[in-house]
Amino acid sequence: MRQILLSLFALPLMLSPIAAAAQDASYYHCENKRIRLNIPSMPLGKALEKFTAATRCPVSLDTQEVANTDVRLVSTFPVKGRILPAKALNKMLSSSPLKSRVIKGGYSIYMN
Repeated sequence: MRQILLSLFALPLMLSPIAAAAQDASYYHCENKRIRLNIPSMPLGKALEKFTAATRCPVSLDTQEVANTDVRLVSTFPVKGRILPAKALNKMLSSSPLKSRVIKGGYSIYMN
């Protein structure tokens, strides 16, 4: 399988104080339940950090799909309210050419 998944949030989380919790598999507990979110428009890298911290859903990039795009600088659409994580991520990406799909235990971002 040639797809390589690259975590957008791995490096920032490794450098943060919550790194120990973030790297522990128990940190990631992605459920398809509504959650209250308030993530303003910001670069995708920062928005995904906030998304993962709030939902505990890991998000990765399909590097084959987005190889020529610096997706961390892509601006996201604001998300506010009580919403399912999948819908929130789709809404965040709605102002960009990027899309998300469900993968085991989280989400993957790819180029439309």
